[in-house]
Amino acid sequence: MNICIRPAQANECGAIAICIAEGFERDFSVFSKDTGQVINALVPGIRTRRFYVAEQSGEVIAVAGISDCTGRAVYINWKAYRKNFGLLKGTLAKMVLKPEFEGCLRYPPTTGFIEFVAVRRAYRRRGIASLLLRESMEQSAYEDFVLDVINENTPARCCYEKIGFQPFKSEKKRNGYTKTFMRCNRQIVIDLQSPIAF
Repeated sequence: MNICIRPAQANECGAIAICIAEGFERDFSVFSKDTGQVINALVPGIRTRRFYVAEQSGEVIAVAGISDCTGRAVYINWKAYRKNFGLLKGTLAKMVLKPEFEGCLRYPPTTGFIEFVAVRRAYRRRGIASLLLRESMEQSAYEDFVLDVINENTPARCCYEKIGFQPFKSEKKRNGYTKTFMRCNRQIVIDLQSPIAF
């Protein structure tokens, strides 16, 4: 596949936003079905220093954010949301997404919170998300990792379990979905990738 996993560069907000807009298209469709509008709304709030990217032939094809107790990967820029979604939907998006995107993470500084794992449409079902997560977890300085996933998202859950994530709590959301929180130690990821010595 010849894919490079690396930290995002400061000028890659747009490329990251494209991946997120495509990866979470269903979620954002409540506010706009126009992917271009979603991308433009997201760009000003992206913190590239919190992202890792999968790059192929010079194109960013997947992203994963790793946040911690000092800050999150994406923030709400209400002006951009209002401009791209309109006053009513922009305000609604801010109200709905702000707690999800900007909520304080109550984990120790040694724990990374994985969020915004997204693969471009044309590159899905090739194991890129697994590769991106394993490599970014190895490259980062965190000892432990936490993420959350909607129970109904079976492909994502399977991906995370293969990497070594285990569920530790569930939370029923107001929208009817159940969110499962999973955790994994960095060493487990490294050990799972290492060849077994006989």
